[in-house]
Amino acid sequence: MTEDKPKDKSQQYLANQRTFLAWIRTCIVLIGLGFLISKFNIFLREFSPVANDSLNEASAFDITSSYLGIGIIAFSMGILIYAMKNYFVGFNEIASGAYKPNNSIVFFSAIGVIIFSAAIIMYLVISIS
Repeated sequence: MTEDKPKDKSQQYLANQRTFLAWIRTCIVLIGLGFLISKFNIFLREFSPVANDSLNEASAFDITSSYLGIGIIAFSMGILIYAMKNYFVGFNEIASGAYKPNNSIVFFSAIGVIIFSAAIIMYLVISIS
């Protein structure tokens, strides 16, 4: 007589939770980066009298850096919402025994970071010229 013991799925649940927490850490870093880029114009304005007067003409760049920072923060919020959805879907799939990994969040976040990185590079190149 063999007893059918239910499988212990604690490792899968804990891995799912660790993955979600890693996405939260990533979003916190992106929010900090967005805030830093958004407030970079304050740094330029404060040090423009010391450096030279050409930085006073950077008002268009002030708006650009603000929008770029806000865009990164909004992107981070989108990743966080998607990661939360992914966590709950994974939780339910683990419970039902039919877990299937979802790689779309990886592609979504990687493409977004590439786009924002390119935008930051363009912003820096244009603001230097």
